Amino acid sequence: CGSTQTTQTTQTTEKENKQDEKGAIKVARQFYRRPLPDMDGLVVAFSSPEGRKRFLRSNQQGNNESFFPLIEQFRTQDEPAFCGVSTLTMVLNALAVDPGRLWKGPWRWYSEHHLDCCRPLEYIKQNGITFDEWECLARCN
Repeated sequence: CGSTQTTQTTQTTEKENKQDEKGAIKVARQFYRRPLPDMDGLVVAFSSPEGRKRFLRSNQQGNNESFFPLIEQFRTQDEPAFCGVSTLTMVLNALAVDPGRLWKGPWRWYSEHHLDCCRPLEYIKQNGITFDEWECLARCN
């Protein structure tokens, strides 16, 4: 569940974490984005010139119909381990599946916090989910 292109990493140990003047823990090892794997040009950043060229070609060939409902629902995951939960949230909203319960105010909408039927969200927050658990979440929603 990383991001694309460059990474800036500070390598340290947990013992080197410090508290700031307000008592918040400052994590010594940090990540800002992650590089894509080197796969001989098979994987490229979406926003790179090559990524844009591939998207345009795909769009011209009529292969992007599912992209548009999905991109309308794009969201950044609330927790590092919520990759699967965030993906399912996007998919359910893109497919216009009515959650049958309120999100905020009068709105019925999926959020990550609705997807807690197979594993408690606190467990998922710490451990993530397997594909079988993801499938379970999809089935009960």
